[in-house]
Amino acid sequence: MTKQSKRLIYIGPNLSRGRLLQYQVFIGGLPEYLDAEFDEFPQLKQLFVPVEQLNEAVEAARKAGTPLNKYYRQAMEV
Repeated sequence: MTKQSKRLIYIGPNLSRGRLLQYQVFIGGLPEYLDAEFDEFPQLKQLFVPVEQLNEAVEAARKAGTPLNKYYRQAMEV
């Protein structure tokens, strides 16, 4: 799969002002319009997973003590 066709899905919480919605899909990598948020909260990038890994990632994000759960909770403050 080429970088252009790589599909990522965001599994974190909705960000304020509609900047990013849970389960929003992006084709071609991380969305550039969020570069400022990525600079301030680099852990936000960890909440973008390949679409094929959605179920496993959501399960991990819900499980206390996992890295994805930690990133999810931190993203609630973005």
